[in-house]
This record gives sequence, C-alpha cells and structure tokens, in this order.
Amino acid sequence: MENKMVSAIILSSGTGARFKDDTPKQFAKLAGLPVLVHTLKAFQLFAPVDRIVVVTCKEYVDTVWKLVASHLLDKVIKVVVGGATRQESSHIGLECCRDETEFVLVHDGVRPFISTQVLQRLVDAVPRHEAVDTVISSADTLVKVDAEGFITEIPDRSRFRRGQTPQAFRLDLVLRAHEQAQKDGVTNATDDCGLVLRLGHPVYCVAGDEHNIKITYPIDLHIADKLFQLKTETTVLTEKNSAEYFQDKVVVIFGGTDGIGASLCRLLAKQGARVHPLGRRSDPPADVTQPEKVGSALAYIASAEGKVDLVVNCAGNLIRRDLVFTSLDEWQDMYRVNVEGSFNVAKAAFHYLCKTQGQLLFIGSSSYTRGRAGYAAYSSSKAALVNLTQALAEEWSPFGVKVNIASPGRVHTRLRERNFGKEPPNSLLKPDFVAEEMMRVLMTDTTGSVFDIG
Repeated sequence: MENKMVSAIILSSGTGARFKDDTPKQFAKLAGLPVLVHTLKAFQLFAPVDRIVVVTCKEYVDTVWKLVASHLLDKVIKVVVGGATRQESSHIGLECCRDETEFVLVHDGVRPFISTQVLQRLVDAVPRHEAVDTVISSADTLVKVDAEGFITEIPDRSRFRRGQTPQAFRLDLVLRAHEQAQKDGVTNATDDCGLVLRLGHPVYCVAGDEHNIKITYPIDLHIADKLFQLKTETTVLTEKNSAEYFQDKVVVIFGGTDGIGASLCRLLAKQGARVHPLGRRSDPPADVTQPEKVGSALAYIASAEGKVDLVVNCAGNLIRRDLVFTSLDEWQDMYRVNVEGSFNVAKAAFHYLCKTQGQLLFIGSSSYTRGRAGYAAYSSSKAALVNLTQALAEEWSPFGVKVNIASPGRVHTRLRERNFGKEPPNSLLKPDFVAEEMMRVLMTDTTGSVFDIG
C-alpha cells in the first residue's frame, strides 16, 4: 500500500453495561495495563498505519489523552467524543479522517489481541477490494429460531463465518455508505460492512484469529489474561536474544543458593548477567522473613554494582500436612516465608527497580488455582502471592516497574524431597527447565501476569 495514507479508527465509547463494573471494559486492567492501551499499541507498532483516531465517551477524553502521553502512542492524532450508537461513533471517526486518508481500519477498542498477521491481510486486500471484513469459521452448529424460540432451520455452517474487527475500507466508499444509511433512516447498524453491502458493493473476507476476542463480559477478562500470557511468551521466543538482553544486567535472586533459584543463577550468569544469589547463609545474609536483612543486602549490592535491574524471589516454604495436624506456628511460618517474605522483598526492591524500570518476579505454584488436601497452608499462601503480584503490578505500573509471577508444577528440589521422599523422576519438572522458563518471563514486557510452567 505504497504512498497511501492509512488511518485506524478505534471505537472505545462503550459504557460497559454488560461488563457489570463501574470501570468501562476498555479501561479495565489486563496484564497491568488498560485494555485500550494494549489495543492502541498493536496499531502503534504496525508500520502501515499512519494515524490513529480514538472515539470515546465525553467523560473519558482526558483519560485517553493521558494514556496516549504516558505510553508514547504518537500515532494517535485525535481523541473525539462518540455518539449514542456504534453507527454514529463510527461515522464520527470516519469524518475525522477525511484529510489525506485513503484507507481506514475500523476496530473495537476492546479487542486487544489483534495480530500483525491479520492487520497485514487487511491492508494487502483493501486496495483491490475496497471493503474487507475479518472473519473466522464457526466451530458450533448454527440454528435459526422463530419468535417463540423454536428451531426453524439448521443451516450448513461451512458457509457461515463469525465477524470480527478490524474492517478495512476505502474511505470515500464507507463514508458514502454511512451517508446513504442516514438518508434511508438507518440509525443503529452494528457493522460498517453491512452498510457497504446496502450500497450493493461486495465485501471481501480475510481470515481472522481465534485469539482476537472481544472483551464484553467479566469472564472475558479472565480468558484474556491467559491469552496474554501465551502471546507474550511467543513474542519473547521469537523477538529477543537472551544473551543480549541479560548482558550486564544486575540480578538479585533471593533463595538463590538452592533448587530453582540456584539453577536460575547459573543460567543467567551464562547469559552475561551479574548475578547475586541470596539466602540465609549467603554473604551478605538475607532471610526474607527479616526485612532489615533484606533491605541491607539489596543496599549492599546496589552500592557495589551501581544499580539493580531484576529482583527474583525464589524463597519459599512447603509443609505437607492436613489442617487438623498443622500447628499455628507451622501455619504462621508458611505465611511468613511465602507471603510476608515476598512483601519484604517488594518493599526493599521498589526504590532500586524504579531507577532501572526493572522487574520483580515471584515464584508461585500450580496449586494457587485450587486448594488441595494436605496443602491448605501452602496453596492458600501461593494464592495470596498471586493477588499480591497483580495488586503490585497496578500500583507500580506508573513507575515503569513490572511485577510477574511464575507458577511451576511439581519440581524436583530438596525442599520437595524432604516432604515427599523419592518420587518417579519423570513425574517432576527439572529445576533447569523451570529456570529457563523464568528467564523468558524476565524478558517480557508484560506486568501482572501469572505464567504457568509445566
């Protein structure tokens, strides 16, 4: 699409009635950032898009401009107030693109997973076809029902598709479609392609992506969190070189003298990082349950190195015991190490990570999703750690500090062996494997994510 101005219109004026939250869904947090920011970043990084227009609610115009400024989204040239319907909001956005624009992409602000591949298909197809929709096949059987709720037809689903966005158009064509719809009294169309079809103009289809979901209901945000993890890990594997990334990075690893922490120290050192493993018997000593020792150890390293880029807390405690046989001291010790220890590390690390725009990484457990018999203290403490991670990610995002948690399955460590004895080796993850996955997490740009390893 050489020398053809391409503008993207991001529709973000929904009130979120179905989302059932005081915060509209486009501003809900996904991996530590508002959903809308993830969407805008996709278009900011896609080279063929020249300009972006955001259509939003009147009361959120200033909010969007602040997000644009704080995330350096310099392709955004306008943030305008939308209308009472999607059709009206889309028309407003299109009118804002009249100057110099030849092609437009119209996209829902709550579809943050739009991929470069889909965007490329659209910009390749629109010069030839002038109107292009993004669609995916339906895996479900489709039924047609009457007004009373009875099935009247079960069509062949092979000829049906589910529509997504973006939709791409030659600007003058889609503007003409909107103007004709207004003349004909059509005021609440939910799809720009439908308006173009009313003119008798064909609409071409390109393949969309199953991951390109629209966040409409609260459950969609939970699904999006998992999809974001998959997307992030794929990006890391294909776009970043670990040796370049970790070269001369100063990494502090609490619990780095044994198990997963020791493996991570060894692997990071091979990549050129300046690694400092800390533990109760390290030099300097750093028992995570003692905040003054955590603070003094970090201060010592920061003074010697001049900075701290990454902090990892691998320290943890595990006791396998039914609740009725667990003493209060044992329960409290589990929380002191697993939760309070992480609190102490976070408090001490914040100042240093702000200076380097670094990352704090916790190590969790696959048991955070479901309490298990014999693990009440352990699994509940790891669930608390996930909540701590997500809360810190939101608190620290304005400072450019990322906070994530890696949650592996069962790992062959001395701590586990002390509680379970000898287990079949092929049933356990190797510490080096977990450490390699944690290295990938440390290279990510996301925050507030739970990375399941197993």
